[in-house]
This record gives sequence, structure tokens and C-alpha cells, in this order.
Amino acid sequence: MSGLLTLLIFLLLGSLLQTLLHLPVPASIVGMLLLLLALILRGKTPDNLQRITQTLSPLLPLFLIPVSVGIITQKQLLAEHGPALLIILAVSLIPGALVCALIMRKGGKSGS
Repeated sequence: MSGLLTLLIFLLLGSLLQTLLHLPVPASIVGMLLLLLALILRGKTPDNLQRITQTLSPLLPLFLIPVSVGIITQKQLLAEHGPALLIILAVSLIPGALVCALIMRKGGKSGS
């Protein structure tokens, strides 16, 4: 449970920063960036955080259900802004793929 509490604290910190600084980024993203910074500074992931992420990871596909429903119910908005959204999606996938590749490469080296 302490790992879940850690995640919630970083979510609340992200929400607080987003509200105080009027950031154009969602509070959850700010919280994730704060968590990433804390983990980088610490140099390793605490065991309680590893346990909760292993528990929550299989549930991630459930979070896609509201997005899928939103796509279906917002056909007009999607038709109007579809090309711009596709460009944004393509550009945003590149950094994510690069970070995943770096993590996998680093993970492979440490496991050897």
C-alpha cells in the first residue's frame, strides 16, 4: 500500500504545481515527471513502488476503454481535427519509442 500512496502523493504534487503555475500540461503528467526526477536522483526504484507497478501494469488496458469510447462519441471533432491529431500522435510516439529502446537496452546490459 505504501507504493500506491507514493504514486498518489506525486499525483497530488503534480496537481498542486499545475494549479499554482498554471501549466498547460495535465497534472498527472507533471506528477509523473516529478516521480521520474525523484527516481533518477535516488538512483533506484524502491521495492514498494516496484511491487505496486507490477500489480497495476496488467490493468493498463482498462484505462484505454474511456479513450476508445471518446473516439467513438466524438466523430465530428475527430473528422475536423483528425489530420492534426495524427501528426501529433506520430510526433509524440517517437520520443516514447526512443525512451523504451534505451530502457530495454540498459535493462539487457544489467541482466547479463
